[in-house]
Amino acid sequence: MTQTWWAWPVAAVGLCVLSAIYTKLRAPGFRVAGKHVFITGGSTGLGLATAKKYAKAGASVSIVARGLDKLEEAKKEIEEVRSNPETKVFIKSCDVTSFESLKEAIEAANKAHDRVVDHLICCAGVATPGYFLDQDISVFRKSMELNYFGVVNTIKAALPAMVARGEGGRIMIVSSGLAMLSFIGFSQYSSSKYALRGLAEALRNEFKLYNIDVHIFYPGNIDSPGFVEENKIKPEETKTIEGVSEPIHPDKVADSMISGMSNGHFSITNDPLIAMLRALANGVTPRLNTPLELFLMPLLVLIQVGFGMFMDFVVWQSGKKKKKEKTN
Repeated sequence: MTQTWWAWPVAAVGLCVLSAIYTKLRAPGFRVAGKHVFITGGSTGLGLATAKKYAKAGASVSIVARGLDKLEEAKKEIEEVRSNPETKVFIKSCDVTSFESLKEAIEAANKAHDRVVDHLICCAGVATPGYFLDQDISVFRKSMELNYFGVVNTIKAALPAMVARGEGGRIMIVSSGLAMLSFIGFSQYSSSKYALRGLAEALRNEFKLYNIDVHIFYPGNIDSPGFVEENKIKPEETKTIEGVSEPIHPDKVADSMISGMSNGHFSITNDPLIAMLRALANGVTPRLNTPLELFLMPLLVLIQVGFGMFMDFVVWQSGKKKKKEKTN
């Protein structure tokens, strides 16, 4: 018995490797030449970076956003990197909080490319951090309208034609790492992103009826115009907690998202801490590597508890400081 103790860790490593190989062999890959991708929030940040990667791979690209000027600029950038000069880039000013606006945009995009949407990427979203006590209720409603119902509207508008075609497809819901944890300053934002998680989990199961794969992406901080704007109003405690996570360039974030989708993963992230939290809060959705996550679970629990204590300490310390300032 004492001479064969090493067999257990070897077997464990072997299981993890076999699980990874099995997942890789079943991976659908990123074969999108001639396919039609429709991206909301496609004029800047992650949406634009994703559009460029699809164009480089030979896909027909449709992007929508509110600002037409930014869409025109984005179109030029996409056209510069597309692998086929004949491939169209469709743009349209669109408000994702309006179902009718999205329905019109998707119908126009399908007509322009003469092809129904194959891949639907839901990137549009906004963060307006602040203290719950100070923010007006309208901020919470706006967050839900854009971040949650914007995705619902997009999928509802695109789905009928995708189902009618009968060739399957892919839907990527861009959520946030703040759908795996939340803390001071993000009550209005993370609640809408947690809602997307519930939506994605339900649709992942339901859309098997139509051979449509659903994915959800939990990115960390993205170095984008939106992140710059939210930092202007972000509470100091929020910045302190977030300080452990540096913003990543949209190109690298898009690489992670597309890589996860190409590997057939349901839950995808580009952040190590979020990956740990995903393993802990996986629910009944498919895991990336079941044996590996099982063996790492004790360590993941310790990290989870430690980070939770750190968040609470930051707020406790801030409260103590503010109380002292009031008494002086």
